Amino acid sequence: MSDRIRKLLLTQLVLVLLSSAVFLVVSGNLEALSAGFGGLIACSNSLLLEWRRYRADSGCALDAGASLRVLYRSALERLLLVALLFVLGMGVLQLEPLALLSGFIAGQLGLVITGIRRKN
Repeated sequence: MSDRIRKLLLTQLVLVLLSSAVFLVVSGNLEALSAGFGGLIACSNSLLLEWRRYRADSGCALDAGASLRVLYRSALERLLLVALLFVLGMGVLQLEPLALLSGFIAGQLGLVITGIRRKN
């Protein structure tokens, strides 16, 4: 795993743990668990994004149309992954929606923070 991905996941993990800790103090165990699950959704989204980026960078050069299809496919895969994990969290596991969404947002902030500092 590259240093960039490690920094991303570490940043996301710290933000999600902070979010979970706040929910644990304010609301209790279920909300803290919900925030943690939301953060895991954000981490899985980031891992899929980085995996797709690695595959695109290490593969052969594509023409504009093929590159656009890969971009759309990656975006659709990430959207479906996030949607299915939210359905699992809220529908099947009956987690708290506000805490789940807050944990997801905290995890996504990690992507924003590390993305801003990225040179390339």
